[in-house]
This record gives sequence, structure tokens and C-alpha cells, in this order.
Amino acid sequence: MASIVLGIADSARLFGEGAQHSTEPLMTIVDAHERVVSPFDYAVTRGDGIFEATTVWHGTPISLQAHLRRLAHSAALMELPKPNVAEFSRAVDEMIAHYDDPEPGPILRILVSRGLDAETGIGRASDGLPHVWMFLDAQGALHDTDPITLTALNRGYSSDITSRAPWLLNGAKTLSYAVNMAMHRECDRRHVDDAVTTTEDGFVLECPNSSIVAQYGNRLVTPNPNIGILHGTSQRELFSFNQQEGGSWEYATLPFARLLEADHVFMTHGGWVIPVASIDDTKFVVNPDFVQRANDAIHSGRTQEEALQIQPDEGMF
Repeated sequence: MASIVLGIADSARLFGEGAQHSTEPLMTIVDAHERVVSPFDYAVTRGDGIFEATTVWHGTPISLQAHLRRLAHSAALMELPKPNVAEFSRAVDEMIAHYDDPEPGPILRILVSRGLDAETGIGRASDGLPHVWMFLDAQGALHDTDPITLTALNRGYSSDITSRAPWLLNGAKTLSYAVNMAMHRECDRRHVDDAVTTTEDGFVLECPNSSIVAQYGNRLVTPNPNIGILHGTSQRELFSFNQQEGGSWEYATLPFARLLEADHVFMTHGGWVIPVASIDDTKFVVNPDFVQRANDAIHSGRTQEEALQIQPDEGMF
């Protein structure tokens, strides 16, 4: 039984709109314990690359097109070659075809490295192409919709940093997650489940691995990604669900003080909506029925097409 599926991509066919379509497999499936990353790879030497992750629910990757569009956005910010979204979609389908486990919701992760480090002799002799790996994992940390506790952590910069310093790559989903992991360790020290980050001047950003959504009446509000955060895929699915239910949504520059006034707060990631029970000393009412119905709608595909059209007014995606 294949509970963990690991694949190495044919990178030459996954990048560029002019990539030639072929019926040959895009992914080479290898043993999950096989060593497939070179120590000369930029992913190892510099953490230089991008990634996406979502849940595959009963064989369907949730929000896949939104994830692949965001992958292309990250690639552009990182000055990587342009991904061929259609070929990436085919590669994901190939991975799913190899999965064989009763767990209905394994994690899918797509990893893209810049390739072999050009400052090494091995890298200088390489073809210079990015490296791509994908895996499906039914044995790691999976979905859980129990209410969670958060703490607020200062990200250490102001809300205008993205416009002043675009080289910080805020808004790109990069492999460089050392700070995010440090935040999770701080959460462990504070005995909370996760964190919501804020700017020096008091505005809400995101969670280390997730988006944050506040609910006021029947209106959902999330920070505008133009502040320098990822544009959430599951957050857009939640917006779509709320709109179908007669509610509304908004991207906003969201002061942290306003977040604490919300009727309900949600974390969204990987195709899931998770209720927030508290942020530090502020407690929130949990609405399990709303959360269940939202997740059911997202996993059924009901919200997918509409979610692709949801974006800030600036249309950056």
C-alpha cells in the first residue's frame, strides 16, 4: 500500500509555455526513503526555492489551480523560469494515480529549487534547470479542525516594507522558512497552538503557515496581500463559501485591535478552515456548524471556480 508517494519531476517539461507536451511520464516515482536531493542544490545551500502544499481529498487536490497560479507568482518574484501550469497539473495527477491508502486526505507538497548551486563546481557543470520534487503523505501531520489557540508575534517590520524593500520577497512562498519554524518554537514555549503575526505599526499579517480571517456579522475580512503576505488559497475558498451563503468578504488593512473585536476568527490553510478559540487573552466564540459546512463545501469542489475569481481590487493575482 502506497501511503507516501515521492516523485522527481522532468524539469525541462515543467517550465516555460513552450514546453512540448508528451505522453511520457512527467514524474519518476522513487522509494520514499531514497535520498533525492544533492547537498550541492540551492535548496540545501541557500534555501533558494519555492513550494506549495494542499490536501488531496478523495483523489482531488483542493484549490490546485489557485496553488499553481501562486507558484507561478512566487517564481516570478524569485526570477525563476515560468512554470507550465498545465504540465504541473498533469504531474500532480500522475502522483495521485500512485497513491493507494484509505486515508482520504493526504498532504500534497510541491517543491521547486533553483537547481544546483552555480558557485560550486558541480553546479557550474549542470544544465542550470530548476529541480522539482513532489510528495503525497498520509502518515504525517494531517487535518484537524479542533479549535486552536494563538499568540500574537511581532514580525519586526512596518506595514509599508514590501513597497520599500521588494527584495525581501514578502508575498513569495519560498523554501526559506527558518523564521516561521522559530515562531512555532516560540508558540511551544508559550503553550499555544500557533501564532498570528503583526507589523511594527500594529497591522495583522498572517500565521507562519496559514492565513487569518476575521468574521464580523456575516462579513469575512482578511489582510490585503499587498501588505506583503501570501494570497491565501483556502481563504479564497472560505470567501466563496460565505458569499454563496449570503455573506460578503473584504480584503483590508486590518489593525490588530480590530481583529480582537471579531465575532469569530479562522485560520485557513491546505484546504481547511480551522476555528480560533483565542488570541492570547482574548477569547472568541466558536461556530462548529459554520466550520463544518465550510469545509464540506470546499472539499466537494463547490467553491473552487468562484474562489479563482476572488482577489483584491488591485488584481495582483
